[in-house]
Amino acid sequence: MKLDHRRRYHDRVAPRRAKSIDPSSTSPVELSLGEWVCLALVDEGVNHGWAIGTELGPDAELGRVWSLSRPLTYRAVEQLAAKELIHREARPQGRGRERLILTCKPEGLRLLAAWLDRPVAHVRDVRSELLLKLVLRRRRGIELESLLETQLSSLGAHFEILTTAGPGGDVVDVWRRESARAVRRFLETALAQIPPGETPKMHPVMRLSARNQLRARVTSVTHGDVLSTVKTILADGQRITAVITKESVSDLDIAPDDEVLVVIKSTEVMLAKP
Repeated sequence: MKLDHRRRYHDRVAPRRAKSIDPSSTSPVELSLGEWVCLALVDEGVNHGWAIGTELGPDAELGRVWSLSRPLTYRAVEQLAAKELIHREARPQGRGRERLILTCKPEGLRLLAAWLDRPVAHVRDVRSELLLKLVLRRRRGIELESLLETQLSSLGAHFEILTTAGPGGDVVDVWRRESARAVRRFLETALAQIPPGETPKMHPVMRLSARNQLRARVTSVTHGDVLSTVKTILADGQRITAVITKESVSDLDIAPDDEVLVVIKSTEVMLAKP
């Protein structure tokens, strides 16, 4: 009898019926959450696997919401390429090395835009998938209000059933009830905090002038315990040395003969890949 009771309760919360789906937003391929996030990062211009992995590290902005290990990141990129949603182009990086540069294909961009507008289907997915969508929309300068409103409405029936249940039940029932209340409160609070008509600012990017960036070729990289010394030479023979962290050298995959942008800011020297 207990099993029958739980079955009836589940059917009330998530009845089995055909979903009403907008054909323009459907995908002929199934993507994991990791694949969606990697696709979004490629769209932002994060164009190689190592950099995507860095963006999804535990201390990064997106990683604070939902992190992904580098092996799983590389697997997600492979899957996106296999599903023909991204393009990979091998480009020489010096010393005979090549790097696979990633760009989104039109179909990938179409599916991504639909995914960013689509609410999640379950209360449990708000903490991960919905929060990722909100952060990604904010980074793109897309308003958040419409997605929050749609999400609150789409989960309304679930909230009604779960939050109005009596105080009884086992520990799982208590968890589901309190989780639903917390999620509804989050959505309502997030909506209330958005000023009318506000559009988020796009994710900040470094702005450069022609005077503070110079193209150069790396002549040597010397590593210390924490910092690395990167020596470069300009087209006119002038030499510039930058001292940056070993982590930055690794993230940029800097090696002798690489072409880099030397960014000079006040008395600091920064490096960026062109």
